[in-house]
Order: sequence, then C-alpha cells, then structure tokens
Amino acid sequence: MRAFQPLFNRIKDFRIRTKLFLSNMILILFISTTIGGVAIYASTKFIEANTKDLSTQVIHQVSDNIESKAKEAFTSSVYVLSDTNIRQIVAEQGEQVTSESYPAFRSRMEFLLAQYGNGNPYLNAIMIQTSTGQLYWWENKKGLDHTLNHDAVSTMMLRAEAYLHSHQLSVGWSPSLRERNEVFLIRDFVDVNQIDRSLGTIIYSLDSNFFLSLGSGSSIIKQSNVAILNPLNELLVGGGSPETDKLIRNSVKDVLSELDAAMATVEFAGTDSHLFVQERTPTLGWRVLCFIPMSVLLSGTQILVFVIILVSLFAVLISTGIAAILSNSSTRNIKILEQTMRRVEDGNFDVRIVPLGKDEIGSLSLRFNFMLARINELINIVYKEQIAKQQAEFTVLRSQINPHFLYNTLGTVKWYARMNEQPEIERMISSVIDLLKSSVRRVGEFHSLDQEMTQLKNYIFIQKIGYGEAFQMDYEVDKQLLACEVPHFILQPLVENAILHGLEMSKGRGEIRITAMVVERDLLLTVEDNGKGMDTTQVVNILEVRSQKESVPGVTGIGIHNVHERIQLYYGQQYGLSYESALGLGTKAIVRIPYKIKR
Repeated sequence: MRAFQPLFNRIKDFRIRTKLFLSNMILILFISTTIGGVAIYASTKFIEANTKDLSTQVIHQVSDNIESKAKEAFTSSVYVLSDTNIRQIVAEQGEQVTSESYPAFRSRMEFLLAQYGNGNPYLNAIMIQTSTGQLYWWENKKGLDHTLNHDAVSTMMLRAEAYLHSHQLSVGWSPSLRERNEVFLIRDFVDVNQIDRSLGTIIYSLDSNFFLSLGSGSSIIKQSNVAILNPLNELLVGGGSPETDKLIRNSVKDVLSELDAAMATVEFAGTDSHLFVQERTPTLGWRVLCFIPMSVLLSGTQILVFVIILVSLFAVLISTGIAAILSNSSTRNIKILEQTMRRVEDGNFDVRIVPLGKDEIGSLSLRFNFMLARINELINIVYKEQIAKQQAEFTVLRSQINPHFLYNTLGTVKWYARMNEQPEIERMISSVIDLLKSSVRRVGEFHSLDQEMTQLKNYIFIQKIGYGEAFQMDYEVDKQLLACEVPHFILQPLVENAILHGLEMSKGRGEIRITAMVVERDLLLTVEDNGKGMDTTQVVNILEVRSQKESVPGVTGIGIHNVHERIQLYYGQQYGLSYESALGLGTKAIVRIPYKIKR
C-alpha cells in the first residue's frame, strides 16, 4: 500500500476534469470487463451443461449398444452349448477320447467351432476344456499372430476356472488372460439336457473393438475416450494412455449408487479437465465410462470469446469519447463557480453567478446566490442574536438563584422553629428541604432503592403531620435489596394516590404496606392499601386512558401515569406499572423493573 502512496498523492492533486475522466474510464472498463467475463463464463457453463445432457444421452445409446453386443456374444456361446455334435465330443458320448484319437477329435471340433466363429470378425478364439481335461480350440485366421497352442490354451483355461471359482460365478466377463486387447467370456459348459451338470469350461475371446463399434454417430464420444468396467471394477475395454489410465483409476471412487443409472462430472487429469460421464448397463451391471476433454467441448466458445472481446473494446472506445465530452461540460460550470468564490473571498458580497444550465452545478450556482443574499441579511441581525443570548444567560442565572433563595428561606423557618422549641415543625421543614433538594439537585435519572425509601419516609412524615394516626405504614424490604437501582420518584406518587384516593375516601383506619422482592431477575415493588378499592373499569382507565388519568399534586408534581410512562421509556414495554383492585378490598400497585445493583 505504501508503494502506491505517491501515486495516490498525485491523483489527489489532479484537476476535477481529469478525475472525472479517470473515474469514468475506470467505471467503463470495470463494467465492460465484468459484463464480458460474465458472458464468457455463462456461455461456457451453458455449453458445459448442455454437453453434459447430450453426453448422457449419447452414452446411454452407447451403453445399450455395448450390452446388445455382450448379449450377442452370450447368445453365440449358448448356440455352441446347444450344438449336439459339439456336446457329444465334450461329453465323450459314444466314443471315448484317447491320446491316439484326440488329434482327430481336435480337428473335428475345430471345424465345428469355425462354423460359429467365422461369422464374427471380432471373435478371436473359442476355447473348451472338458471335465476330463481334454482341450479344444478354434482361432480366427484373420491375422498372422496365431499364438494358440496346447500349452497356451491349458494355461488360460486354468486361469479361467480359477477366476470363476474365486468370484463364485458360473458366467463371468473378465479382462484378457493374455497380453491381448480382448475380453473373455468365461462360463461353465453346462449340459443343456441336464443344466445342473457341468461338462467343462468354455472361453469366448472377443476383440475389444467388438464393443467399441459404437454406432452412435457422435462427434464427441469416440473409441479412444470410452472404457468399460465389469461389476468387479475390472477394466474390460479402454485405457492405454497414462492420462486415460489415471482417469479410470480415479473413477473407481465415483461408483454409481443403486438409485443412479448415470452421472456426469468434471475431472482433472494431466494438463486438461475432462467431462466424465458414466452409465450402468441395466442387465450386466457394467459401468460404461467416457472421458471427453473440456478443450474439445469448449472449442466452439473461442469465436464467442473473440466476439465478446471485440464488442467490449468497441464499447470502451465510444464510452471514452462520451466521458471526455461530459467531463469537460461539467467542469466548465465548476470553473465559473470557483472564480466567483475567489471574488467573494476578497470581500465582494454583491457578485452573482449567471447559471449556464439546470443541472446540479446550475442549481448550486442559484444556491450560492441565495447564500450571498442570506449572508448580507445575517450580518444585519447578528447583533440582535448576541443580545438575545445575553438575556437567555441572565435568565438561566436567575433560575439558579431562586432555589438557593428558597433553601435559605426554609432554613430561616427551621431555625425559628428550633428557637421556639417546635421540634415537629423543625423536622417537617427538614423533610421539605430534603425533598426539594432531591428534586432540584439530583444527578441523573436513577438512584438506589435506599435513597428512594428515604425520600418516601420524608414525605410520609409530612403527611402524618396532617393525617395523624389515620394510617399506618408497614415496610417489608430486605436490606440486600436497598442497593438496587430504581428511577427517581416512583413510589411517592403511588403512596400519594393510596392516601388521597384510597384511605381518605374510605374514612377508616388505613394501612399501607411497601414490599420489595426479586422475581425472575425482575424487581417487584408493591404499594398495597386497605382502602375503598376500584372497579374493573377504573383499574383499566387509571393507566390506559390518558384523558382520565389522575395526577396527584405533590412536591414534584409526578402522577402515576407519568411513573408508568417513564418506566416503559427506560426499560421497554414489558415493564411498567400495574394495578390489582376490587371494590371494598383495597388496591395494590405493582412496579416491575429489571433487577440491577446501583453502581
């Protein structure tokens, strides 16, 4: 970041016209690059998605073709098993095969097998081993690399029997048991007349191209990128190059689930990504794999990318010219405004700007003219405001003097009561002074419950001077709760209401109980009296109907509705004041606030 600091400093010193042009160019390049990149990305993903669908459809055709080829070879082996002449030789019916007669039987068997093999150019060989150990085979004469002999056939038959036995199969498809590009169909030579009887083992050797003659007409799926795996994940067909072999090895982990018949993903191998498509054949359970290089799939997008880049460059050139014209026209009005401001700096407040347009700069010019007119007007009235300010300060000082005068006056009355030995009057005056101080000199909106109780007891003392023993106070407050934080003057209005509207109206011996308790992390303060009580309508209206609320005059002039509103303002709608009352049974006022210790 520090390396670019000199460049940032130079840009800050550029003229506005240059900054506007550079910002427009950066915005244009960003938008063009973003739109072009998104278009290329979207087209690539669209082609990839369509190719996946197309490849899945094509691989389905290829899969059906491969299974059809496998069924064709399997059916051919059934014909061999059903051939009466071949079965008689294998079962040695009529004449037992001896070492002397074996060459003749071998020649006859080769002739019989040739009838089934010569019709299929992809059939390399048919090999049979009887239960007595006799070997017969036929080999396709299409090539010059004839390698079958008695020892080679014997070795392959031993491997074939071991393959079927190890996998507990009666019919199996395996990779070639020799170094050839072929697939082996291995099965028991069952007696068609008695299927639970095995006469030996037969091997069908099929050239790999037999399965890769796709016949799909697809330009994206070719023999070189197709592989076939049997249910044991053994490679039957395909592979050969390091890149393809790696993809086939990686595909073992992507085995299809029982619910999925096909899958298409993107795999990476070597220097290129490949679209990996696989499908499981419905009958044999083979996995047909196809690996298509993404470079081949996306080759058609090169022209699209070139067109998008060309269009983006053309749009950038046109936008550059438009940005230059707009930046010049915008800064022309700004320059005029700057020149006018310089004249105002010299003290000339009578200059005015003639707007050159109705854009933001033109509107700013009009506002500038109004501002100059307003400045002239403010210069004329500033002295009046200074005089008004001095008068306001004098009023504040006087409002601060009045409470001190009242304190001094009450202090004189208190001293006079003491001189005349009037302790009740002296204590009452002291309580009034304490209440007045707590109302005028308090700091903040909260104090401790202990301070609230002290103020309440001062008020009770004053009331008892007038009421005498007409009511009795009872306090049930745990000392541990006296440190709780409460708002100022929330209990006194409730006690005032209990005395004036509960006890006084009942004309009986009154009792007022103050309690405090903690319920579910909330502090509940209750003021309960045994007065005349209220009906249901009065209980609702005392808090919810503002026009009918009763504000009882006191030292601070705070009513019960004001207490409820202040609590909800401080703590939220779930807190506040509630009443429980019934006619003739007294009234209970309940204050609910959060439990919090005063710090």
